[in-house]
Amino acid sequence: MNVKKIKLADIDPRIEGRIRPINEGYAEILAESFKERGQDTAIEVRHGSGEEGAPKYILVAGGHRFRAAELAEWTDINASISKLNADEARLKEIDENLLRQELDVLSRARSLYERKEVYLKLYPQKRNGGDRVSDQFARGANCSVPRFTVDAADKMGVSERMVHKYVGLYRALQPETVKILQGTTLADDVGELLYVGKIESPIEQVSIVRKALEAEKKPSELAVAPTPIPTEAMWLKLGKKEAARVLKLDMPARRVLLDELVKAKVITRDQIVMEGAA
Repeated sequence: MNVKKIKLADIDPRIEGRIRPINEGYAEILAESFKERGQDTAIEVRHGSGEEGAPKYILVAGGHRFRAAELAEWTDINASISKLNADEARLKEIDENLLRQELDVLSRARSLYERKEVYLKLYPQKRNGGDRVSDQFARGANCSVPRFTVDAADKMGVSERMVHKYVGLYRALQPETVKILQGTTLADDVGELLYVGKIESPIEQVSIVRKALEAEKKPSELAVAPTPIPTEAMWLKLGKKEAARVLKLDMPARRVLLDELVKAKVITRDQIVMEGAA
């Protein structure tokens, strides 16, 4: 790939969706290095969709270098333009992150979970045993593409069993739980992550993690108590007819309905915890 100067304004860094969060401290150090000696390694970008209003380029690799260039108040940056599509670029970003030793357990689990999704989009024939095909030609075409677990295990230097464990660990966590845990010491505590993943109620899982961090304790150290169910006063806010229906339900059924109301955005999870505890 040829390296060329590209305007920072023409690049969408996709910072929010990147697996490895930008460390501002590290980016500031890089920025000082850029000012003193310039940029040693080009970032990698791919072409945007070409639609009106869409970014001309999308960042593939080099989030910290891009941020450093911004901090150094550069207007352009050295970049190599890749021919990868969106899924191929995402797979490359994930694989680069998996090779980093400093990744915590949560980030590694997330990387493998997302890698599986992207890998199966790129190679759908590997889904649900799809590599066991009867047609001789199809077998020959597929033989060069290994199963997801084989490919991931080979790149990470771990067993397929370990890959399955990481994916399962991440799958058991709620998106809100992941947000809360990122950047904390619990994100690198596999025992606590597994413990949290076993809390099946989404509300209870998030609530317990929040309480643990506020108390500076591990989730397993907290006495596990059911998350309070909203009082009659709170249900009455929904209207007498709805409240009457809810209050006739037994506790398990009420919990199910509660989740449905949250999904429908009638109430929020934060309201549930606060009202229930009042």
